[in-house]
Amino acid sequence: MAQDHPFPAPQARGYDRVIDFFSNIGARREAGMYVRMFRDVVPWRFAVVLISADTLEGSVREVALDLAYLSGMNLYPVIVLDNLQGAGGKLVPGRSVDEDRKELPQGRIIRKLSRINGKLVDEVHAAGGQAEGIFNEIFSLRTPAADDPEFDFRRMVEHLTLQPIRRTIAKRHIPVISPVVMDRNGVNRVVSAEKVSKALCARIKPQKFIVISEREGLVDRGGKLIKNIILSTDYKGLLAGGRLDNQALGQLEAAVRVLREVPDLTIQFASAGNLLQELFTVKGRGTYIRAGHEVRSAASFDELDVDKLRRLLEEGFGRTLAVDYFNEPPHRVFYEQHYHGAIVVRPLEGDTFYLDKFVVGPRWQGEGMGAPLWRELTKHYEKIIWRASPGNPINKWYLDQAEGFQRTPEWNIFWIGLNPREVGKLIERVRSFRRTVL
Repeated sequence: MAQDHPFPAPQARGYDRVIDFFSNIGARREAGMYVRMFRDVVPWRFAVVLISADTLEGSVREVALDLAYLSGMNLYPVIVLDNLQGAGGKLVPGRSVDEDRKELPQGRIIRKLSRINGKLVDEVHAAGGQAEGIFNEIFSLRTPAADDPEFDFRRMVEHLTLQPIRRTIAKRHIPVISPVVMDRNGVNRVVSAEKVSKALCARIKPQKFIVISEREGLVDRGGKLIKNIILSTDYKGLLAGGRLDNQALGQLEAAVRVLREVPDLTIQFASAGNLLQELFTVKGRGTYIRAGHEVRSAASFDELDVDKLRRLLEEGFGRTLAVDYFNEPPHRVFYEQHYHGAIVVRPLEGDTFYLDKFVVGPRWQGEGMGAPLWRELTKHYEKIIWRASPGNPINKWYLDQAEGFQRTPEWNIFWIGLNPREVGKLIERVRSFRRTVL
């Protein structure tokens, strides 16, 4: 980050407006979670948004209003315009110029992208926000020609420079990128908007990657929206069942290519009118795609990267972990392979076990991380008891999972698989355990 271009600070008033807005649709808690997340993120890592230029032609004012709203909160998504080169296998389906789906001539594409880029920037300004167009400035002069066989995703990441994006955001402007690169002969050429978006996601590591097109999301052959896709569990079934039409299938395959290179990413498909909901709610209004999470287990802290686990626990709870926490051995630890979430189980009495820690890192809260961890827990343990402070934000979720619950002055105590006699003799013991997050 350049010292002479400090990034603008978030606007608390704008965040309050977001929470008030989503309170009206019953999503106050979700919006609050993302508000807290976005307050702490570097502005240019907020979100990458890929928008169909065709969609913008009919919805430019609607999109501009949302972008102006975001810029008023000092939130600056990196916008990439689709390049109008046919729909096959693309994240954003485009319209081709004839039935054979031949590509538009390069000059016409560049002129159209330039016109739509300028139109979106002007409309954001008219709506009271700030935006700025970026063309070939994000590529180095050594970038291979667009039609060079070496011009693949990895080479693009290597030659991508983020300085123009950082400078634009430092001026409080939303960057609007047209996927254009200058070849070795000094001629501008259009490149794949998908590759540009994927390269930006690999470099920026945004909180969200949102794909805006004329469709609300991925729909099946019956026209029904598919709300949630976890590739590790749903992908083969979607292909084998023939549920997707060619357009949705092409978008899914393109999403797979992105997630293969940037596996921690969340991809959301939506229509132009739902951008704010995609950003500030967990599932949004469109289709939500994740690679899925691999959950592993260990019978000892010695099998784990304890530094990563400590960092996860402290960031997840927002407190310091007791220095000697790892001195007492667990019965089992379930953890996401990248230490984005974890469950620590300790022995208690006979076949009853104590759920000591259940944590998901702040970046992954609301991203479906907790469910696979909890499935592994309940797969291996029939009798579990645990406690949570009365102010714990997931107490309601715990109630939904538990078979029983009792409140004490200091703790809410939950259990699964225990009869009243077993619970009676364990509650005082659980209540009196020392605190290990301080």
